[in-house]
Amino acid sequence: MNAGRILRRAGYDTDGLRVRIAPVDPDRINVWPASRIFRRFWRAGISGVTHGKFVFVDPEMMRGDPKRLGRLVVHELVHVRQYMAAGYVRFVTSYLKEYWIGRIGGKSPRDSYLDISLEREARELTAQTVSAI
Repeated sequence: MNAGRILRRAGYDTDGLRVRIAPVDPDRINVWPASRIFRRFWRAGISGVTHGKFVFVDPEMMRGDPKRLGRLVVHELVHVRQYMAAGYVRFVTSYLKEYWIGRIGGKSPRDSYLDISLEREARELTAQTVSAI
């Protein structure tokens, strides 16, 4: 399903969002239901994963509350923008490096994940976008 369509259904201002996540165009990004096999590798509590321009979401989330799905899609579109800016290798390397530095430093998996700068940026932009609607 098209990310722009998901966001409009949830009541988001896609034109305003485009400004925040340029050059990503939500109407050019598809959101796919993640397969059961793919989700076996997800930690508990994960609802979506982005790889480059590919966004995968838990199928239950896709069938659920449109506002909640819209919020998740905004978060994942920030990651699409981050991938585009850094490139695949640099994004993945930075993401994993920050996660493992946290884990080696004694943080829990959840705290280490929450402390990744790319995740913090995605949460902040999502919060700004959600508060704007």
